Amino acid sequence: MMCTVTVRRIKPGAYDAFRKAWEPDAWWPKCIRAEVLRNDDDPQQVMTLGYFDATPEEFDALAHDDALLQGETRRLERIAEVEELLVMNTTFELVEDVRP
Repeated sequence: MMCTVTVRRIKPGAYDAFRKAWEPDAWWPKCIRAEVLRNDDDPQQVMTLGYFDATPEEFDALAHDDALLQGETRRLERIAEVEELLVMNTTFELVEDVRP
């Protein structure tokens, strides 16, 4: 399982516009879930998580697919209109799913 993690600072009052811009035109294959979180102390800071039922190699192949990259470029252009700062953008491999 792979998880994309992005933390952004958005413009004041721009959450609804961010949320609309963040939604992809088409979801990537193997994406099983996505989450949007807001910092309780700073609501202009948002974190998005995308979970993919894929190996690192499968995810890498998706991340280099030209058609998917074109859609991602359009999505990032929309987000840029309401984004002040990209704090972090990375991918992690889920190695343990620990539940109480």
